[in-house]
Amino acid sequence: MKRVVRRRALLVGVGLLVAVLVGGRWLALETAERAWGASVPGGGAYVTARDFARLVSGLLLIGGVAWGTANLLFVYRSIGSMQLSRRLGDLEIVEAVPQPLLLAGTIACGLVFGFLLTLGTGDWWMAAALASRPPTFGVTDTVLQQDLGYYLGQLPWTERLRGLALVAVCSATVVVALLYVGIGSLRFRRWLPYANAHARAHLGVLLALLALTLTWGAVLDPAETVAGLHGTLTRRTLDVRLAAAPIVAGVGAAVTLVSLVWGLRERPVLLVTAWSALVAASLLGFAIIPASLSSSPSGSRGRGTADPDTALAAERRRLEGLAFGITLTERPPPGWPSPEAAAAAVPMWDAQRVVAAAGSRRDLRPQSTPTAAGLLPRSFGDGRATWLVALRPDVDSIVLQQRPPDWAAIHRGPSARVGRPLAAVEDDTVLAFAPVATRDSTAWFGPRFTEFAVATPDTWPALRHAGIALAGGWRRTALAWALQSPALARRETDGLVLLWRRDVLERLGRLAPSASFDEAVPVVADSALWWVAYGYFKGEAFPLARPVDDGGRDSVRYLRAGLVGVVKAASGDTRIYLAPGADSLAAAWARLLTPLIRPLDSVPATLRAQLPFPGRAFRAAMTLLERWRPDTTPWSARPRDPFEIVGPTGEGSTEASRVWMAQGFEAGSTLAALVAATMAPDGPRVSVWRPSPAPRLPPVLVGSPNTTAPGVPRLWNVAGACFFEQALFSQPASGGPPTGIDTVFLSWGEHRGQGRSVAAALRSLLASGGEARMPADTALAARWQRAQQLAAQADAALAAGDLERFGHLYTQLKELLGLGRRKLAPTPERR
Repeated sequence: MKRVVRRRALLVGVGLLVAVLVGGRWLALETAERAWGASVPGGGAYVTARDFARLVSGLLLIGGVAWGTANLLFVYRSIGSMQLSRRLGDLEIVEAVPQPLLLAGTIACGLVFGFLLTLGTGDWWMAAALASRPPTFGVTDTVLQQDLGYYLGQLPWTERLRGLALVAVCSATVVVALLYVGIGSLRFRRWLPYANAHARAHLGVLLALLALTLTWGAVLDPAETVAGLHGTLTRRTLDVRLAAAPIVAGVGAAVTLVSLVWGLRERPVLLVTAWSALVAASLLGFAIIPASLSSSPSGSRGRGTADPDTALAAERRRLEGLAFGITLTERPPPGWPSPEAAAAAVPMWDAQRVVAAAGSRRDLRPQSTPTAAGLLPRSFGDGRATWLVALRPDVDSIVLQQRPPDWAAIHRGPSARVGRPLAAVEDDTVLAFAPVATRDSTAWFGPRFTEFAVATPDTWPALRHAGIALAGGWRRTALAWALQSPALARRETDGLVLLWRRDVLERLGRLAPSASFDEAVPVVADSALWWVAYGYFKGEAFPLARPVDDGGRDSVRYLRAGLVGVVKAASGDTRIYLAPGADSLAAAWARLLTPLIRPLDSVPATLRAQLPFPGRAFRAAMTLLERWRPDTTPWSARPRDPFEIVGPTGEGSTEASRVWMAQGFEAGSTLAALVAATMAPDGPRVSVWRPSPAPRLPPVLVGSPNTTAPGVPRLWNVAGACFFEQALFSQPASGGPPTGIDTVFLSWGEHRGQGRSVAAALRSLLASGGEARMPADTALAARWQRAQQLAAQADAALAAGDLERFGHLYTQLKELLGLGRRKLAPTPERR
């Protein structure tokens, strides 16, 4: 008796220990999350969203468990008894399974069934929240006359529910049918099902629900087809699926009634015939006939060929522009007036090389390492390109130096923060580094700030509101439990401030999980360092839009930069705003997460003026440009990836310069188009420049594997001609930080120049005749002076025997004097 009591006490103790560990862990995480949400402006919306997510997940789990358990209990009621046999020597003993044990096994299987059924539904709360308050675009598609908000807000949630219902009913039908076959309540004769009244009623209801779910899918099929969930459309496949949907839905409704009739009266022939008709109608209307039409030459359309329905093509282009927020304007970007101005402002370096070069300067970054670099919209000194280099704590070196690493050195010492960012000014061949004079001398937040930090609020007052106060024994214990750091629970930490989730992308992704944030870039505004990252909303369903590759992540039919998140590096002040050009979907999420997401007009003016162009939206614009162009000439990107440049803003702007993102395309060896985009005060601006005649680009630059590596080629508009610039770096192609520029290559129109530095390459370019292409004064005296200069240069070229240069200068002299447009004698006709 004592042994039984002892065993029960042990089981109760183990159960209580498990409950305390699991419940205590959950309570600690909940306390930590709510404390972190309170440290973020508008964090109450974050806590509310977490509660709503758990509510939706809990309801789905309860529904799945109830569905599975109810079906298994219905089967359990038909089982009179279950017997198991076992052998004991030569004896075979048959024992009946106790009914309580059989009931417990049925309930346990129902719990497992519901858990497996709801796997992967943890993020469904976002679709449910958006469907409750869907966006309204005020724009409808021409096929179904549905608002675009239906495809982005309501259709995804409806499709997920239908998919869950289909899986739940199919799996329950299969499991229940197998169980009834096992106990002998269901059998097949000549492929016809026969069952007793109990099993037939149960299976009849399940088959009716399955047919009803398939009918639901047929009703949704037109919207799914238009939204692209069944592949890219042609007019013929669209017409077939639209015509087949009501037929399949009608057959499905009839099969639902037949299944219920079979459940009441055994009519196996009628049941098999009805289901065969439903399967045949679904296969013919939704699979076989559309597939044959899409694979036929007349039913498909490749890029550059004529669409069989021009109205559908025009509607597709209109909706694709709305899906990706792209409006392409055929105009050249604002250009520099001369190659001298362009050579001084166009950057030679790129962000990766700037970070690598800054990483080799340990005298400028004690206990830190560079993490990111971005172009500054203003130039320093004589107009040279300038990069802003931000730092992060060098935790890896501390871990390697100290084994085991000291907790205070990582989380509380000087290595938990970094100093001011660096300005890297491009010289002719090297970078000149200098600290940026910011208001704050310390940065606590940024990309790859992976470890939490503990600071003293008296020493760093700016962190008092951005951190979590370590006050009270339970809060310290909860945070220590959540972060798996027992040192936080010590009494010595009372009164300090915990800085948690200091990584910018993790911080923004937690607050707005419905958006996908891109890499953050550093920006200096109001003498403070900020981190700026765009949040993208994407979707797989959008009417008539063809999919676009989202940077290797996945293929999407909708991608818009709807949010812009900013984090102050010194204090962790985190704000999320609507991005310029945000559409109704972003506005819907702003309503759901108010006051966490703020309106665009609340962005500080100095910060808004330096917003970069969203990179993923720019790549989508390039895809659309290639897709929409009427010609079929093969294009190739030059350079391979988009580049940034600090270019002029154009007439009527108060800004001296602005950061542009650009990408060139070449057809053969000539420039086919230059796509340039910037974030103007009135929103995103994308320009497409197609020079006519198309200029010839320099050949692809190839470096030496052990000594040199080519830099990023950059193209721009200079006085109406294409300006090309590229550097060859003294850097092993296999990797390693660059030591400087080996050679600079310049091109302007038909003129070429190269040198060991930018100045030398510019002199070579001008010596080749580049100065003759500069805009000149149109007055008679200025034209006469220019003509004298050209004549003297042509005479010198002729004396040196350089006939090619003489021909170029002579042609320019004739154009200047107006002789190139005159005909001295009529051209003789051919005989």
